[in-house]
Amino acid sequence: MKLSKISLLMAAIFAQPLVAEPKNLTGKVLDEQDNPVVDAEVHIRRLNKTVTTDAQGLFRFEQLEEGRYVIDVEAGSKGHINQSINHNGEQKMLRVGDDNTEIIVVTGNPLEHSSLEMTSPAVIISGDNLIKNRGANIGETLAEIPGVNLSSFGSGAGRPVIRGQQGNRVTVLSNNSSTQDASNASPDHWIAAEPLLAERVEILKGPATLLYGGGAVGGAINVVDKKIPTRVPNADTGGIEGGFELRLGDSPTGERAAVGGLTAGKDEWAFRFEAFDAETDSIEIPDFAESEALRLAEEAEGEAEHSEEAEGILDNSDTDTHGGSVGFSYITDAGYWGIAFSQYDRNYGLPGHAEHHEEHEEDEDEEEHGEEAIRLDLRQKRIDLKGQWNDPFEHFQSLKMNYAYTDYEHREIEGDEIGTTFTNDADELRLELVHKAWAGWQGAFGLQYNNSDFAALGDEAFIPATETNKWGLFWLEEVDVGDWHTELGIRWDRQEIDAGIFGNKDDNAYSFAAGTLWHINEHWSLPINFARAQRLPSVEELYSNAGNDEDSYVAHLATLTVDVGDDELDKETANNWDIGLRFHTEEIHASLAVFHNRVDDFIYQQLVEEDHSADPDHEHELPILQFSQKDAVFEGVELEVDWVFADDGKSLWKAGVFGDYTHAEFDDGNYIPRQPAKRFGASLGYQLGDFSADLKAIDAAKQDKVSDGEFATDGYTLVNLNLGYNLYFEQSEMLLFLRGQNLLDEEIRDHASYLKDRAPRAGRSLLAGMRITF
Repeated sequence: MKLSKISLLMAAIFAQPLVAEPKNLTGKVLDEQDNPVVDAEVHIRRLNKTVTTDAQGLFRFEQLEEGRYVIDVEAGSKGHINQSINHNGEQKMLRVGDDNTEIIVVTGNPLEHSSLEMTSPAVIISGDNLIKNRGANIGETLAEIPGVNLSSFGSGAGRPVIRGQQGNRVTVLSNNSSTQDASNASPDHWIAAEPLLAERVEILKGPATLLYGGGAVGGAINVVDKKIPTRVPNADTGGIEGGFELRLGDSPTGERAAVGGLTAGKDEWAFRFEAFDAETDSIEIPDFAESEALRLAEEAEGEAEHSEEAEGILDNSDTDTHGGSVGFSYITDAGYWGIAFSQYDRNYGLPGHAEHHEEHEEDEDEEEHGEEAIRLDLRQKRIDLKGQWNDPFEHFQSLKMNYAYTDYEHREIEGDEIGTTFTNDADELRLELVHKAWAGWQGAFGLQYNNSDFAALGDEAFIPATETNKWGLFWLEEVDVGDWHTELGIRWDRQEIDAGIFGNKDDNAYSFAAGTLWHINEHWSLPINFARAQRLPSVEELYSNAGNDEDSYVAHLATLTVDVGDDELDKETANNWDIGLRFHTEEIHASLAVFHNRVDDFIYQQLVEEDHSADPDHEHELPILQFSQKDAVFEGVELEVDWVFADDGKSLWKAGVFGDYTHAEFDDGNYIPRQPAKRFGASLGYQLGDFSADLKAIDAAKQDKVSDGEFATDGYTLVNLNLGYNLYFEQSEMLLFLRGQNLLDEEIRDHASYLKDRAPRAGRSLLAGMRITF
């Protein structure tokens, strides 16, 4: 009898569920002003579940087991966020908008996660932060982001450097498609992505090769704008929305800029118009244009007679840019299809070259002509097609399409004569098929095709005409199991280059990546990534000065070098480890990343000798840089902490620190050229109602780890101040802003720049502006 009772008791105990009873997952979606968001779509992608918020912004998923869930909220004009929550039966509060960029969806990833939910590091700049920090080019705009440096070429051109990688290893995109310009051919060429038109900028640090091919082996930057509408403006605003911005700088930069955009729509149609005009004067600088190291070297060689003329102003550094776009879309619940035409015109000078040309003229008349500056005059016309088909097939979430055709031309003008004309007729097609969760796995299949017909014409053209075809196939998958989020991906690329009489070059590249993100608890997470990424050599690396011998080399006057390619170059193979630690609360946002990137057969420019053939008078010898290969290692660390340490509901104080360091050297112990110096920064912010103030100081160390032919670069302390005031009206809002840059009037040179010893950044400057959105 007793045994029978014990057996019944044990059976009852083990009959109890081992997990808690399922509960409803409920929440509320609010906008940045704490108003409820109606009709927002709330998804749990891994369960293929979707609900819609009601008139109070409330949503509910029925009977879900407790645990971690990733909630995706699509709220139209209010925003699109992706956020991890811990479901315990309590109601969750989710806010959409630009305020917290850590939960905004990164559109550069086809699976559309926020930076907190991606295993690889990513950063988004948007909203007021982007408006107040825009620079003359995309490189200047991003130069203060941890892990991102600037390779400047005066004000006219500036490339971003990600973890010591630049040029052909960092891809800059316009709405997920390549810019299709000539910026990879030379660092003096402008990247055709205008910061004034950007709605936000997404930075993917570390290899983004799986998504965008070998050109993103060091990272990718996606500049997102509104030229193709993806939704119809709300009827309660009259079906019209847009914005207008004015910017005015003082004499050190002389910036004058105006930009405006308007979206109008009705029923299923939306139309977009935008235009901008921007100018800067030759920038004022604290001291000489030439660095002290270069002036001492020229004095030793008796070539310092022009130094005093280049003090206080950087000659020929002015810019003049204008352009715009027109586009329209057909938008339904099934998706959207849109088209846009855009055109950019930009004219800018190359500083630091006038003296070089003056020295080489043969008589007084030519000398007078030689003093005229070198300018770049470019025009890009582009047609974009973009579409998304929702629920295209059973078990598939969406089919996304991007197509772009570009007609690009720029002329390098010396005085009244055109020295070289670069043209690039290119088109690119990108397809992404995203599937719904299959047994918990979410993923995407992708196809990318690019054709480029590139030519450089003129007496100073050192790259032959080429036609390049690229194909890429990729497959991404991810799964959430408990507190672990895991991502896998593979990619195949094929590149075919036809260089005419100089031959053909065909090859394949294979890349693989795996990453996992451990959500230690609600606030802490640990990402671990490994990527094996391959990059095929580019046209300029293979064919610069092809067919020329040493007596007939053509100089690359922008960089004052003689570049020599090698058509026997092999592909690079990068093996990259990235380990991080993230902490996220309402008051504190912190991240730490450590990376180690070993690159086999790294392509670089080896200093061979001084060239006399490019200078018949032998008055100024140019270095010969031969494209070569050698194994290399890039490793470093990035840290960022933002802390709201006082908030009484009316005002708040916040502070932040950040630092980054990259060490790059070849296996033989020699340093890799143009590597940024380590930096440490701190910030202090204050907000009282609609007023905000942010003070930031960045200390960059001296860079004395240099390669052959480089001078060391002195460190600097950069201090910037941003002030802003928001005004709100019934159907619009206005931001007034004032920005002070380089308040200590420091001499700032970017070691990653080819021109760093001839063209420093601007001295102390002020910029005032206003932006109205409606």
